[in-house]
Amino acid sequence: MGEPKCLFFVLLIWCLGTVHAQDSQQSCPKPKLKQGYFGSDEETYRHGTELYYACDEGWKPAVEGWWAMVKCENREWSHTPQCIDENNCIAPDNPNAKVKNPEVNGWYSNRKIVWFECDGTYEIKGPSTATCENGTWTTLPPCEEKELLCREPPLATNAVITHEYQEKFQEGSKINYKCRDSYTYEGTDSSVCQSGDWTISPKCIRTTSSTEKASTGEGGSSTLSDRGNGGTSSGGGHSTSSAGGHSTSSGGGHSTSSGGGHSTSSGGGHSTSSGGGHSTSSGGGHSTSSGDEASPNVRPSVRPQPSGPFLPVDRCGEKPTVDNGDFISDSDRNPMALTFTCINYYKLVGPEQVMCYNDQSWSELPICKAPCTLVKRTFDVLDLPKDMFVKEGESQTFRCKETDFWERPFVADVLCQNGRVAIGRCALGCKLDKQNYHWLDLTQDMFVKEGRQTWNCKQMDYTGRRPVANVQCHDGYLSVGGCKSNATVGKRI
Repeated sequence: MGEPKCLFFVLLIWCLGTVHAQDSQQSCPKPKLKQGYFGSDEETYRHGTELYYACDEGWKPAVEGWWAMVKCENREWSHTPQCIDENNCIAPDNPNAKVKNPEVNGWYSNRKIVWFECDGTYEIKGPSTATCENGTWTTLPPCEEKELLCREPPLATNAVITHEYQEKFQEGSKINYKCRDSYTYEGTDSSVCQSGDWTISPKCIRTTSSTEKASTGEGGSSTLSDRGNGGTSSGGGHSTSSAGGHSTSSGGGHSTSSGGGHSTSSGGGHSTSSGGGHSTSSGGGHSTSSGDEASPNVRPSVRPQPSGPFLPVDRCGEKPTVDNGDFISDSDRNPMALTFTCINYYKLVGPEQVMCYNDQSWSELPICKAPCTLVKRTFDVLDLPKDMFVKEGESQTFRCKETDFWERPFVADVLCQNGRVAIGRCALGCKLDKQNYHWLDLTQDMFVKEGRQTWNCKQMDYTGRRPVANVQCHDGYLSVGGCKSNATVGKRI
């Protein structure tokens, strides 16, 4: 009994030593920090350790906040801890924009001027620079969505799009389609974003199989189907045989046989035989023969084929479900697709329409992404009447508690990205009053930032579209134009 116990303790000690050796190999040495101090004073830190630090008076971390944290990950710290002069600036956080030629060390000295460029579907309105002044940035240039953008490209039946999914495309963008197997393009294989709309999408048509094109003889053609006994054609003749029939055509004759019939045609004659009948035609004659016409068991000459790769949604069984969403089914207008929508404030990501394949499986389903919640007591820099919501991937302008000497409103952009909230700097803005601007589609008083934008009008035009109006906010003062068509003003709302 002593030997097993001894062996157990030896193995235990060996395992613990191995674990300790592996852990020491992944540990991090104590990082260096000038003008600051750490919350712990060990020489080494295990993998996964979070080490907090702060800076001496007159200094601040080179990241957001007056204290910061680094994490040990596989013998390296997540970033190099730095303390910088409090009059210098950390990297600016500007939604939908990035700094041209950013500093390698991640911070910018006092009086430093930086230039911004916008992400693909956005553009800068006004100056493109900002300056670091005594530890803070001057007003960051806003990146606004371009006016002529295309939404999701159109659906093409029997085709997929060979482009990563995105919700918006800039002018001139090109996407390519790929037809499914046994289908080929009719016309172009791509679509281009032009003036806010997509050019015509391709059409994929079914390719005729090789067995349906089989031919023998000099210019003659022959078609066999459903275990036909045989069809022979020569000298320019055309012959068709199905369901066990036998047919022979020669010298330009045309012959058809089905249901066990036997038919022969030559010399330009036309002959048809079905249901066990026998027919012969020659020298330009025409002959037709059929078997027992009253028999209900005569097999069809061609096996029925499905009309396409999709079924009407009403024939697909149980409808699919999407969390926080629902579908609209309109069998009169579009019996082949379910159109999905999300509940209030949730964002639809993925295909809006879902179709049913022939095997009664559903095509890719969308998801409804949750919005970001602005809790009033947490986001106290904003003047929120209650807890508010911002849709995923969208930006909304809110009023700040800050005002100027004349009590003009300050506003800030709030961006919801991957469930996280990013709040821009509070700057002078304008109030869009629902009562004074009654022709605009306003459900409540809204706030807008400096610059020009367009806003939906309440009434629709004769085409059923909603006109828009120019809204200009300058130095705290607002000017609103009349309603005009999208073609005149622009398509960005």
